[in-house]
Amino acid sequence: MIWNLGLAGLAALSAFVMGYALNQGTTCAVLAARQVLEDRRPTMLLGFGVAAATAGLVWLPLSWSGVVALTPDRAVTGGLVAGAVLLGTGAVLNRACLLGSISRIGDGRFSYLGLPVGLFLGFVVADAFRAQASPSRPNLLGHPSEVSMLVLIGFCVAVWLGWAILRSLGDRAEADRWSGRGAMTVLGVAGAFLFAAAPGWTLADAIRVAAPQGGMPFMSATALGLLMFALLCAGAVASGMKRRSFVLRPPRPVAFIRSLGGGTVMAVGASLIPGGNDSLLLAALPGGAFGGLVAYGVMTATVFALLWVGGAIRTVRAIPG
Repeated sequence: MIWNLGLAGLAALSAFVMGYALNQGTTCAVLAARQVLEDRRPTMLLGFGVAAATAGLVWLPLSWSGVVALTPDRAVTGGLVAGAVLLGTGAVLNRACLLGSISRIGDGRFSYLGLPVGLFLGFVVADAFRAQASPSRPNLLGHPSEVSMLVLIGFCVAVWLGWAILRSLGDRAEADRWSGRGAMTVLGVAGAFLFAAAPGWTLADAIRVAAPQGGMPFMSATALGLLMFALLCAGAVASGMKRRSFVLRPPRPVAFIRSLGGGTVMAVGASLIPGGNDSLLLAALPGGAFGGLVAYGVMTATVFALLWVGGAIRTVRAIPG
């Protein structure tokens, strides 16, 4: 009982801190792609690497001690690739990924609350078409070995290089805002502990077990996901107020429907992988899952491609006829 209470407290604290870090870093895969395409600055993209590597420095030692199990690897199939494409497409339609939506809610943009409704509809669609998740396979890094030690060393080097490069690019803390590398480091640690303390915590996981597919009863899994989502949003709002970026914006019909549609597409994609960009970034990649690396890469490439095509179309339309 004491141990369960301790895990619950760790999960709650990690969720709040993670939400705070998300907003401090304005974390979003779509925003990161825009930053590269429009500003030619890869700082946010590099920050994701810091977050994943930092989470790996937590995940691997915990798994070797037997405290947690690493996320299973996934076979690279056509379904996994298709799921990653849909995940990226839904993020562009929503104008924010799953993590980015929480960051935006922290700024008072409550139209992004259409996301949970969209996720529910998307999983209903996926179940109706009997979408099959990519088959799992054992994660070979779950115990100490020469390979797993090399991966751990690689994570250390990635964090060090990421901090050095971001510093050289002018990443600095401000009066009411952390530096990008600081926010991503905290995100990695908090995310790793949250996944370790409450493996089924994500909103997508909680809604998905309406099927039910998870290992815990429907009501408890749903309650866990909603509670963690609320704490993430609370942390993001606390950061938004600290940064003075929080401005209450009631949901607008068009933006809400866009978020709902994006969530629907992301849910279909997440059912094929399975998992959203939150579990890919903070659980699959830190666990050295090759399938997770492929899925995250394809998702990111899809976001870049769609934004580039959209930008090219707008440029053509702006040319005088």
